[in-house]
Amino acid sequence: MNPAFLTGKTAAHGALAILAVVAVLGIGVPIWSAFQAQREDIDGDLQQLGEIQAQIAARPQLETELAAINRRGASVPGIVEGDSTALAQAKLQSDLKGIIEGAKGQVRSMEALPGEQKGAFEMIAIECDLAIPQGRLKDLAYAVASHAPYLFVDQASISAPPSNPDEPQNRDILLDVRWTVHGYRWTGRR
Repeated sequence: MNPAFLTGKTAAHGALAILAVVAVLGIGVPIWSAFQAQREDIDGDLQQLGEIQAQIAARPQLETELAAINRRGASVPGIVEGDSTALAQAKLQSDLKGIIEGAKGQVRSMEALPGEQKGAFEMIAIECDLAIPQGRLKDLAYAVASHAPYLFVDQASISAPPSNPDEPQNRDILLDVRWTVHGYRWTGRR
């Protein structure tokens, strides 16, 4: 055999081996990497699917717990009752009218302000103009402070008419009061 032929044959085998290695590295490794990334994506998707199925399975129990919380929240003493904002506002207006008239005051006007969500409660506010004898103001304040449902005075301005030296000093002066009173209604929403 010719030694040059062996060297050429060996060189051809070497070149073929190098070509095979380059083909494996250039084609095989990217394909293997793609399959590996696809397997990782499938594993991640299966894990996420398991978590979603667990959440779906837990939903009935969570809904039952939420319903129990809403029943307890709706029965909290001191909140304004009403299935809607409008009904709660009407109830609060009626209560305020009764409190004011019970203290010998006169309601001049009332305006329901927009409800404002505060956590799981809705703040129901009424702006009210009224007149009350000066000697009955403390009765009115006590009636509001001790009322159930609980009421809170946000803003208040009280004014008296200018004094008249011709009127008797012991006369009960009629005060003008403008205040915003609010209470809370359970909504269960956050």
